[in-house]
Amino acid sequence: MDDSQAIRQIAAAEDEGAFFAVARAFFRTQGFAALSYARPSRTDPGRSEVTSFGFPEGFVASYRERLAEYDPLPGLAARAGRPLRLVDVAEGRLTGNQQLFIDAAREHGLTDGFLLPTFGPRQHIAVFSITMIDHEDRIAHADVPILHSVAQATHLRIDQLASEEVERPHLAPREITILHWIARGKSNEEIAMILGNKRPTIATHIKRIFAKLDVTDRASAAVKGLKFGLINV
Repeated sequence: MDDSQAIRQIAAAEDEGAFFAVARAFFRTQGFAALSYARPSRTDPGRSEVTSFGFPEGFVASYRERLAEYDPLPGLAARAGRPLRLVDVAEGRLTGNQQLFIDAAREHGLTDGFLLPTFGPRQHIAVFSITMIDHEDRIAHADVPILHSVAQATHLRIDQLASEEVERPHLAPREITILHWIARGKSNEEIAMILGNKRPTIATHIKRIFAKLDVTDRASAAVKGLKFGLINV
């Protein structure tokens, strides 16, 4: 598989599993059996979410247990803003815990490889790591700009899919109940009678429902409620 073929397949892929499969297949043809993708955590600021393939099981287990907090690679690559060789990073100035990570990686058999920082409009920066080379000559003969372009294409596709995701609106239980009756064609007065509330109270709830669903009328609210599985009629 050449780089242009890989990039076309990544651009056409519909989910992360598909385009990671293409990226991994491409990097394997270049002699790199292991691939990881680190992006900023959405729930834990300052940490990374890592997706990995082809790494030794023992290293993966250790990484999940404790090594992740010592991993200097994503941060160093992000700050550099350009591809880095793993061996150059490993031989640079590191803290004690960072050196512990490098030593553990070597003990588990990780080889030389590359860190490939990637950029996108939504997931602002992420870092690919490719390693576990099948021959020493792979590093000397690697076409780093080509490797980087495939990593960048993968990141942009991830970024594109993330931007297409629509977050499911969160409605309070009372709001869901009111939306159910809206979808049944009930008026504010009828809903107030059913729920034992006053009409102004129901009107206030409906304004909040419209705002959360980003709609301006009852029919659109009902349609979105059905679309997101908030109600059934």
